[in-house]
Amino acid sequence: MKRFRMENRIAWQNADVVRVIIFWLCMIAFFLCRDTAAQTSTSESREEQPAEKVFKNIQVLKGMRAGDLQGAMSFIASSLNVDCDFCHRQDFSQDVTKEKRRAREMILMVRQINQEAFQGKNAVNCFTCHQGHHEPISLAPITPPPPRAQKTEAVTAGTPPGVPLPSVAEVLEHYLQALGGQFALSNVKSRIIRTQPLNGQNSESKTVLYQKAPQKVLLVMESPTYSLWVGFDGKRAWAQDSEKSYWGLLNTPQRNSIMRDSELYQGSRIGSQYSSVKVTGKENIGERETYIVAGTSPEKTSEEFFFDVQSGLLLRRHILEQTVFGGFQIQADFDDYREVGGVKMPFIVRWSSPGGAWGTKTSLRILEVRQNEPIGDDKFDGPPPKLP
Repeated sequence: MKRFRMENRIAWQNADVVRVIIFWLCMIAFFLCRDTAAQTSTSESREEQPAEKVFKNIQVLKGMRAGDLQGAMSFIASSLNVDCDFCHRQDFSQDVTKEKRRAREMILMVRQINQEAFQGKNAVNCFTCHQGHHEPISLAPITPPPPRAQKTEAVTAGTPPGVPLPSVAEVLEHYLQALGGQFALSNVKSRIIRTQPLNGQNSESKTVLYQKAPQKVLLVMESPTYSLWVGFDGKRAWAQDSEKSYWGLLNTPQRNSIMRDSELYQGSRIGSQYSSVKVTGKENIGERETYIVAGTSPEKTSEEFFFDVQSGLLLRRHILEQTVFGGFQIQADFDDYREVGGVKMPFIVRWSSPGGAWGTKTSLRILEVRQNEPIGDDKFDGPPPKLP
């Protein structure tokens, strides 16, 4: 009996030791997970934080998502046809120009007008009065401007009355065949594209786009003094620069752009991921007739795709980004289609946007394309570690 009690006491003591060990293991795991979660939250959601917590000296735009600030600045710059240094100096946090102080007053004025007269809608914005000028336009011109083109969903120029437009499926099928056919497109599993600016400037800089199916992408822009990486690993978009500064913050237009870059051919997501897709009419681009396919992307941008009626190739992509002040237009024109491994690609892309907008894409020329080369998935997880 005494031996039984002794064995029972030893068993309880051992159980106490096990419980203590389990307790401390759980505590260690808890703190590790908490710290990891905090680090992940901080690194992955800077763009979701209020702008005043990420940037310095934010006054009238407090509460705005940090990721939306770049789009707002582009909207203001394009509305006045100016660049960043119209209001800012090298240290953006300093209030050294009267233009910056005036801009704050105008933001408050526009906000008040929209709140009181338009139920909070962005009916009035910078462009309403400035229309691409430093000073607001307050006098009507003696010679009236040409009338606005009326754009409707009805059949437009070039289509005889009574001739129906093709369906979305028919336009997209013609496009696929023009590129090389679904079989050839499906055989492209990865692609490495090296480009240079179309104007030939920044000859020392290097831009490389890495793509891998399904929907992984990495854009690398490198110069002797600065590098920027923007990627999407199939689930998460991210950005970082070589200085780990707020310039490497993943802003909203940049996030939308990298999602478009994940397409192994332009517009590949129209049929499967876009909503409200329809053929809205025909329009001439130069001497070529195009069918217009409109839809809303998963990123909530409104887009129009202009497909050549004869060749079926995509000639233009018009994108309407939404900013806190209103819509911001971006346009890509595609030219010089060449065949690479049985698939046609545009080797020249001309990007256009309202004047003065910083951060929009640069027109480019493709220098080299390598297809179906092995690319590890970890390539898209984040920027490369800093080399010694």
